[in-house]
Parts: sequence; C-alpha cells; structure tokens
Amino acid sequence: MRTDDDLLRAYGERKDRTALDELFRRHDEVVYRAARRILRNDADARDAVQAAFLNAIEKLDTLKESARFPAWLRRIAVNVALEMKRARARRTPPAGAVFDPPPDARWSREDFELLRRALDDLPDDYRQPILLHYAEGLTYEAISEILACPKGTVGTNIHRGMARLRASVSGAVAAAAATMLCLLDRATGPGDTALALTNKTNGLFC
Repeated sequence: MRTDDDLLRAYGERKDRTALDELFRRHDEVVYRAARRILRNDADARDAVQAAFLNAIEKLDTLKESARFPAWLRRIAVNVALEMKRARARRTPPAGAVFDPPPDARWSREDFELLRRALDDLPDDYRQPILLHYAEGLTYEAISEILACPKGTVGTNIHRGMARLRASVSGAVAAAAATMLCLLDRATGPGDTALALTNKTNGLFC
C-alpha cells in the first residue's frame, strides 16, 4: 500500500488524481467525525468534508511535511466546520434576536470587535481549542478527540492562548475575555466579517 508521502508525491509531481482520491478516502472518516462533532448534522458534516478537501487541494503546496498531512487536513476541516456553524447562525438567527451585546453586558460592540480581532490573530493551535471550548462549550476530552491532541496539550494551548489573548487587549476586555468569548456570536451581526477560519490553516500542530 502506498504511503501518504507516496500519494502526495504522485499528485505533486504528476497531478495524479487517483492518488489524491486514495489519499482523501483514507482520511475521510476521521475528518468526517471531527466535522460531525462540531456541526451535529450528517449532511452539514459531509459538506464540510467536501469543502475541506477542496481547500486542501488548493493549499497542498503549503504543506511542509507529508507526515503532518492527517493533522493538517483535520485542522482545515475543523476550521471549515466552525465557520459553517457561525455562517448558519448568522443566516438563521432566533426569532427576535438582536445582533448586539446582551442588554446586561458590560461591554460594547467595539469591545467584542477588539476581542474578535485578537482571537483571529492567534495561531490555530491556540484559536481552535479556545473556540471549541468557550464558544462551542466542548470539554477538553471532546476537543482532544476532534483535534487528535492529548488532553494535556489541549489544556496547555487554551491556557497559553488565553494569556496571549488577554495580553493583546486591555482593561475590562482582558479581565472578562472568557465570558465574552461565550457571547461572541450574539454580538456579531449578519453583515460582519466572519472569523477568518478557513484561510488560517498553516499554524502549529499537536
């Protein structure tokens, strides 16, 4: 059986689509499970997988080490799934929803935008588990399964990422960053620029 490296080389050198198809079939189930865990819907998860594969084809020349292909592809799928979930929420807000911070919040829309930009600047190793934990409400165990990282690594990356996030903002936003992350989607309107998830796939890996 050809290795991932063999298949990647065959596609890179000869544009061998059969090699690419074999590569994607090999990793399809793992990528699907990661997307399904976020989207909780079979059809949406399958759409996310297809989008992730197309994204991966476009970015294959950015992959530095073939041994990292499974983690790299899974990260792309997680990014796509997270963005799909947010796009879906923006298209179909709950009845009566208002795209502003909750009335009892101590923070302005500008505060949330400051936090969003700081979050977007984090590398994937930090941003993804932070989003999965605070915005999606997933446990470290669930995040460990999705990202195929040890639970301890997930906790460390969340801790370090939150430290960097707080250091890049100030005052009340820094002090309440964890709470604000849980409310971030409610403070983002349909016309806002989405978190640039699908374009940031070249960060560090577990």
